[in-house]
Amino acid sequence: MKRPGLKHTTFALLLTSIGWCAQASAADSDINFTGPLLTPNPSVAPKGTWVIEPYLMYYKSADAYDDQGNSHPKTSSVRQWQTLVPVFYSVTDRFQVQASIGAAHAMSGGMRTRGWSAADTSMGGQYLLFAHDEQRKTPAVAVSYTHRFPTGAYDELNENPLDATGNGAHVDTFSLLAQQYVWLSNGRPLRFRASLSYSLPPSRVDVKGTSAYGTPQDFRGGIRLGNSFGVSTAVEYSINSNWALALDLAYNRTAASQLSGIQGEGNHTIAFSRRDPAQNVYSLAPAVEYNFNDRFGLIAGVQFSFAGRNNDAFMTPMAAFNMVF
Repeated sequence: MKRPGLKHTTFALLLTSIGWCAQASAADSDINFTGPLLTPNPSVAPKGTWVIEPYLMYYKSADAYDDQGNSHPKTSSVRQWQTLVPVFYSVTDRFQVQASIGAAHAMSGGMRTRGWSAADTSMGGQYLLFAHDEQRKTPAVAVSYTHRFPTGAYDELNENPLDATGNGAHVDTFSLLAQQYVWLSNGRPLRFRASLSYSLPPSRVDVKGTSAYGTPQDFRGGIRLGNSFGVSTAVEYSINSNWALALDLAYNRTAASQLSGIQGEGNHTIAFSRRDPAQNVYSLAPAVEYNFNDRFGLIAGVQFSFAGRNNDAFMTPMAAFNMVF
């Protein structure tokens, strides 16, 4: 049985990337940044600072990449409204804790979810190894750890796989983050970011009935998910104290998974087994920022895939409002 799209995988990806995203960190009112949309910020706000950045996203996928990287139309397109609220608190000037909650509502082929449902929840911490100097000529480097809790529905979905907003797995992710400024001849800065992340393969996930993994209603078994790797880079240009432009380039890869179990009831059961191949996807995310000041900023843009294998091709317009308290 073919897996019914990868919207749950995409939402998990958003939780581990956008969930640890930008913070306003300009030290003077003439240079303010809010974004970019995807690549996390290594800098930590001063001790005692709260940062909240709610996102609203509209995910749409009408095509899929095959094993050779060719794009083909899907039988039914998948559309999903997603909201995500990352929250950061600076325990010290170098260490912050962070949490992220989210929800989603999906539609596909005349079906839709019963409403907005909670997605998986993430919690973690980040430590700043090297900070920018006062002129921001030296790079900032940080390490982070996040744990994703399976709070989103993923199985026993009453024959509606669109109700899946999680994958049922506890996932540990480790990241290395960096940021650097380059000053142009006009006195305006370019800000560069880079991020490397690795997620350990989670423990076996028990699966029952209709699920995010394309299993039938009478299925009982489990799945072993593979590890995942992600890299992203970003550049921002500060036009003036209010406006900035941003662009992310991201690559994500998830290793193969193995599903196994039984299908049927009573004495009429048969073995059910499927191996899903490794998936990867490349995406871009251009955006425009408007900064009211160094504490409040709005960013809007679109993330879209341009290449991949065994993955959905997607487009996701999104907007976020960054608040520093």
